Amino acid sequence: MNNSKTNRKTLPKKILCLLAIGLVCSFTVEGHASDTKSNALIEQQQAKVTIQGKVIDSKGEPLIGVSVTVKGTIDGTLTDLDGAYSITTTTDASLTFTYVGYKSQTVVVGNHKSINVTMIEDVTMMDEVIVVGYGVMKKSDVTGAISSVKSDAIGRQPVSNVAQALQGQAPGVIVTSNSGAPGGSINVRIRGIGTVNNSDPLYVVDGMPVSNIDYLSTSDIQSMEILKDASATAIYGARGANGVVLITTKQGKAGNTTVTLDAYYGASKINNKLDLLNGSQWYDLQTEINKVRGSAPIDLSKVSRDTSTDWMKEITRTAAIQSYNLGISGGMVDEYTYNLGVGYIDQEGTIKKTDYQRLSLRQNVEKTVIKKILSVGTNLNISQSKTNKILEGSNTVGIVNSAIKLEPVIPVRDANGKYGYSPYVDYNNPVADIDFTNNKSKITSIVGNIYADLNFLKYFKFKTSFGVDMRKTDDYQFTPVYTVSSYQKNTVNMVTRGYLKYDYYVWENTLNYNRVFAQKHTLNALVGYTREWGRTETLEGSKKNTPNDNPDLQYLDAAQDASSATATGIAYESALISYLGRINYDFDNRYLITASVRRDGSSRFGSKHQYGNFPSFALGWKVSNEDFFKNLNADWVSSLKLRAGWGRIGNQSIGNYVYQSLLSSNIQYSYLFGNGSAQQLFQGLTAVKMGNADVKWETTESTNVGLDANFLNGRLNFSGEYYYKKTKDMLVTEPIPNYLGFESGPVTNIGSAENKGFEFDVSWRDQISTDFSYNVGFNISTIKNKMLSIGSGSPLTGGSLRNGNATITRVGDPIGAFYGYKTNGLVQTAEQLAEVKKLQPNAELGDVIFVNTNGDQALSDKDKVIIGNPIPDFIYAINLGFAYKGFDMNMQWGGTVGNDIFNAMRYYTYDLSSVTNKDVKVLNYWRTDNTNTDVPRLAGKDVNDNMRISDRYVENGSYLRLRNVQLGYTFPVSLTKKAYMQKLRIYVTGQNLLTFTSYRGADPEVGQITSTDYLSRGVDIGTYPQAMTITGGVSITF
Repeated sequence: MNNSKTNRKTLPKKILCLLAIGLVCSFTVEGHASDTKSNALIEQQQAKVTIQGKVIDSKGEPLIGVSVTVKGTIDGTLTDLDGAYSITTTTDASLTFTYVGYKSQTVVVGNHKSINVTMIEDVTMMDEVIVVGYGVMKKSDVTGAISSVKSDAIGRQPVSNVAQALQGQAPGVIVTSNSGAPGGSINVRIRGIGTVNNSDPLYVVDGMPVSNIDYLSTSDIQSMEILKDASATAIYGARGANGVVLITTKQGKAGNTTVTLDAYYGASKINNKLDLLNGSQWYDLQTEINKVRGSAPIDLSKVSRDTSTDWMKEITRTAAIQSYNLGISGGMVDEYTYNLGVGYIDQEGTIKKTDYQRLSLRQNVEKTVIKKILSVGTNLNISQSKTNKILEGSNTVGIVNSAIKLEPVIPVRDANGKYGYSPYVDYNNPVADIDFTNNKSKITSIVGNIYADLNFLKYFKFKTSFGVDMRKTDDYQFTPVYTVSSYQKNTVNMVTRGYLKYDYYVWENTLNYNRVFAQKHTLNALVGYTREWGRTETLEGSKKNTPNDNPDLQYLDAAQDASSATATGIAYESALISYLGRINYDFDNRYLITASVRRDGSSRFGSKHQYGNFPSFALGWKVSNEDFFKNLNADWVSSLKLRAGWGRIGNQSIGNYVYQSLLSSNIQYSYLFGNGSAQQLFQGLTAVKMGNADVKWETTESTNVGLDANFLNGRLNFSGEYYYKKTKDMLVTEPIPNYLGFESGPVTNIGSAENKGFEFDVSWRDQISTDFSYNVGFNISTIKNKMLSIGSGSPLTGGSLRNGNATITRVGDPIGAFYGYKTNGLVQTAEQLAEVKKLQPNAELGDVIFVNTNGDQALSDKDKVIIGNPIPDFIYAINLGFAYKGFDMNMQWGGTVGNDIFNAMRYYTYDLSSVTNKDVKVLNYWRTDNTNTDVPRLAGKDVNDNMRISDRYVENGSYLRLRNVQLGYTFPVSLTKKAYMQKLRIYVTGQNLLTFTSYRGADPEVGQITSTDYLSRGVDIGTYPQAMTITGGVSITF
């Protein structure tokens, strides 16, 4: 019985091996019949021998399916599951070993009875196949700017959002976290900021445009391609202006069933670079400030000098993270393939009461209906995530914001166990805020498509697919009854529920024609038609006074105060219809032409401008394939290609129904009629936003010039780009006179901006021996951004703070540049003071000198200038790796240079007239015996307004960070085979282990205040910092 079971298990493997051998042996036998007969006669005269052996890779792992052929004949075989083979030939023959991704090897048989071969990886990358819009293409034939990131670089990063795994992997791509919270939003910008509106790229997963990619796991990804220039993105028309990220998930392969398990567990700790006063330092500083507070000193007897609360430490924790991913894949040749996966991630936040969990199910299945003619398949991902959140995005009451500014002499709890609070200012106890926070959300998403591929008339391929992106978001919030102080309390509990439903559908049809003419002309043509439509609906309600704080009663119907009930809801729909076409032409593997056009019709615009045309054109020249180049005998140059492209692309990521005037029936628009007791309130309706029927697409014209080179047999790779992008018809809200009766003016196509820069990507990969290989990569990109026009209206402001706006967008300057007063040190002498008082009448010795930039002898808003730029001069990354026998190591260093950060927390931590906690640097404040400082004098009241928005808030945001390092060990096959495992690898990963920066905030990686506040980039209001994470994991293949 045991033997019978064993035979049943191994029978499919043997059948597959026999099928594979049959395929190798079936190459056009008829065309070589005469040669076969001749070989047979010769072989009869030679001594025959059976050669056996094993084929492995540089790590000692067996390679399955290696082609072993007798050189000069059609005789051959394939290696089996253990990498073993057996072949009969003659003693004077040679065996050739070939395998995709590895260098071919030829070995003379001679007197050998056994030939074992270690295949060496082929580091030449130019013939790599990459994904492009609506198809695939050899990298050597690409004429656009495309960067490719493979699964190994993505999978080794312990992140919950796969977008974060792009950080440092491709030049021209800036990835910034808006929040370090688990599941927090990620800001991806490709080649700068092209608009004051939404600059997010388009994400396409397995051919399906999706709203976001937070449902994906890093273990799901096979590759990510970033399309950067217009010649690459124009095929996506109205949505390609901000770049396109193509994501391919793992597909099944014909062969035996393979089971993979990847699991890791680790811990995270906050990256906190803040250096704030302790209790005694704060107490002593306030004692000194009291001396200049005159008749209104603060009463320090209300606090204890011996109390020293580190509020950042109190709100944070060492957080656990764990992830488990199980995959099953396999299939049969010309029958079916499948790849199934289930994943779970559970990440605690480094700030208490924040966490994120996601459970996802994925399946990719393809079935061959008619061999080489018709196949059908489906890609499906179902996920559910749960998030517990704290208050962020506020410059006055956020959790981190409060922890930075609250006095350290306030205890978390007093001797009676009650929460401590400030006796001086109305800033919340952040620990209490966390304890009373009940804010969570649940997102359920279904993303997938079904498709059919039909090959007909030899050169044609038709594909049709229907996809859905369905998302449901449930928000739960409950505010209990509590009292911390007179200003931090809630007397009636309240329950709030929110609901969002998003449904989006895509029907896509493409026809591809691919043919080679006269051996030198290769033509690939594509035409297509797509239709997309979707609907979003939201509903939110709240009600006060549930019987108690029991979670079972935290529902609207359980709340008893009917008069407090509120409800709001909206819905909007959109649709897109598109016609597209593309031609790729290759002459003699030397000259390349790519041309594409897409015509989009969008419901987001009025009838006059619903349609837009988006063409592109690109050329490529494979210089290394020219005869004159070959005659140079420059063998050290493996390949050399020049390319250039131009295109026009669009951006339809704008508000809904902007071409129509918006009416509102909110309560503030009600009307009161009648007198005395007869008065009645009637629901009103008014136009609050003026529409614009002439609104049209934002368009971006992009020019790109590139050079791709490959040296020393592919060991050294270089890619360089220059790009210029100009966005025209940018949508900006125009100001209108108040007498027109609208609260907001129309959205109009009046703005324009430009981005330009260089990108370089250099990598070296080498295999020194069968035991040791290594790689070194470096990429760098520059960005120059400028607003060219903004219409007749006032400049745009952003980054709203307590004392004004931090950013401005105006003609001639970068989008979202920092704006304020320029300073010129401190007042040092009486003579200098007399001069300063002419413009700053309340100034005293040690106060800040503000520069009168326009020379009009008056200090006013007209003297404000650009004081900083959040956009870096350049971004860079260094990727390193090596493998020695079973050991492997990979690491990435990366950072930015030349960007500034607006440290809005300086309003509290550098104000020497307030009671908030301070940066330790302020202890070096100006005194008559300490004038060599940039910290102003102590002041009971800031009569000189030293804390007005100025360059004193702006700090150098450049940083270098060890983003990721992983050390792994793969056990020898001789050991794992005994445990019925094909592969066993253990590893340790570190994320954000080291950071070098001069920035004095908590973390130099500062995104936007919120994901939709596009003009607040680089403004730090007490942002949830990034975490340092260390994990240990295991990868098993069965």
